Amino acid sequence: MRTWLWCLGAFWSLQATAQTVTPARPNILWIITDQQTAQAMSMAGNKELHTPAMDRLAARGVRFTRAYCAQPLCTPSRISMFSGRMPHQMQITTNASDRENRWPDTVMMAGRLMKAAGYRTGYVGKWHIPLLTTDSARHGFQYMKNIQMRDWMDAATPADCAAFIKQNSGQPFFLIASFVNPHDICEWARGDDMKMDVLPPLPDSSHWPALPANFDIPAQEPPVVREQQHSNYRTYPTLQWQPDQWRAYRWAYNRLTEQVDQYVGMVLETLRKYKLEDNTIVIFTSDHGDGYAAHRWNQKQVLYEESASVPLIIAGPGVRAGAISEQLVCNGTDIIPTLCDYAGADKPSYLAGRSLQPLLHDSAQPWRDTLVIATTFADNEKSLDIDGRAVITARYKYIVYDKGPIREQLFDLQQDPGEMHSLATDKRFRPIQQQFRHYLQQWCLSSNDHFTFLKP
Repeated sequence: MRTWLWCLGAFWSLQATAQTVTPARPNILWIITDQQTAQAMSMAGNKELHTPAMDRLAARGVRFTRAYCAQPLCTPSRISMFSGRMPHQMQITTNASDRENRWPDTVMMAGRLMKAAGYRTGYVGKWHIPLLTTDSARHGFQYMKNIQMRDWMDAATPADCAAFIKQNSGQPFFLIASFVNPHDICEWARGDDMKMDVLPPLPDSSHWPALPANFDIPAQEPPVVREQQHSNYRTYPTLQWQPDQWRAYRWAYNRLTEQVDQYVGMVLETLRKYKLEDNTIVIFTSDHGDGYAAHRWNQKQVLYEESASVPLIIAGPGVRAGAISEQLVCNGTDIIPTLCDYAGADKPSYLAGRSLQPLLHDSAQPWRDTLVIATTFADNEKSLDIDGRAVITARYKYIVYDKGPIREQLFDLQQDPGEMHSLATDKRFRPIQQQFRHYLQQWCLSSNDHFTFLKP
């Protein structure tokens, strides 16, 4: 009897030791859409579209209403998200193909980081970063499917994700599901065939959304913003559009967002099917936003809210359900530290971002009061040699470009959320503007950013 009790005690002791050394860690599913502005979700108050999958995820977790991308352009934003560094620190500020293979060996890619932490790693869908998909030693993904850009790839992504989840349901896994839409709005705007989906016929104009309240171009806008639209008329076919064309644009964009929401729902349903919801952290975001007709803008790149703000929802075990956070976060710099926290991995010393985990459990956590994001205007892979930075606080947003007779904008986002009335020339706000200049100068020094701007 004593021998049996001793064996039982030894067994539980070993179990306790094992649990201490190797605690149970959640699976992590990271879902990324492409060119989805933060406004394009029904739970965000948008009554012109319906996104039930995103809504259900938000009901299970925390939705960040002040989330921004590091740079509103595909490759730089993805470079930032998968490295945790700003695009200028990675020396990649324009679009680039995987053939360039420019990922620095000294920077841990998300897949490599999670693989080193003991996770089974998978990537499905759009890639669009300058790192060869065959270079698994650097990217760290053990399972890669549906990577090459092709028609209808969004439709294949849920099935490939389901195969990975089923195969790895008994061990901690890290999976990125990367969708292309609503990026097809670029093809729709120039009259090309879309790549991911087929839209229903354009209905009567009575069914089109109204123009946004900030449809007009703001007074005292830096001229470089409009000048760069002339770099490629296929990218910006909207220069001579009439208001009704912009309304139709918003209708099409909403439908594309609804279609990608269905695919997102399929991936989330796979977690439920294999009873993994209770042990999976789900991160949902987008690489950047879209002009969405605000300021007569299609595409991204500008630092206005519609292009730079992104959806960010995190749900899973221990996360506050149905919560909203108004803290300033950046999906480019804050997600990798968050992954490290959940995986029990050491955060690389070169990262300046912060883990979002405390905000997921406690709304009262102290947080940053200022955020800096960037842009480099580009014609795909060609830089147009126009750089800009935005410094954002809870109330104000300061934008500055490095060229032109007018370079600065200052908006009171509480009084002017549509960014229509720049305060940069108002003498009453000169002290605030000086504070932003000084902050940006110090930030550039600390982050090795050689951006040139007006001195305070």
